[in-house]
Amino acid sequence: MSASEVSAPLPPEEVVRRFYEFLARGQLVDALDLFTTDARLREGSKRESSGIRAIAASLLPYREPQEISVEQVEADGPEVRAVVRSKKGRSVGRFSVARGRIQSAQM
Repeated sequence: MSASEVSAPLPPEEVVRRFYEFLARGQLVDALDLFTTDARLREGSKRESSGIRAIAASLLPYREPQEISVEQVEADGPEVRAVVRSKKGRSVGRFSVARGRIQSAQM
């Protein structure tokens, strides 16, 4: 494979935007594919899930399409802040992204 055939990883803000788009469409497998296998997910101050299997279990409510819209995405290097709106209201997600994959998320 030549260097021109290797695609560069997505920018961190695009990874986060795609994550929310996949959740909105109920595409859980595609959303999970954006995480590293050893990622961490913190849902508010309630609980933390570590590893892809635990994250998959935490995201099960999103297996059906949701009303989620991304209002704003800001990246500061690998750290991304996303403001989203859903039926539950407005929320802020914070993500750490490296090499096109989410390493940690707080939603």
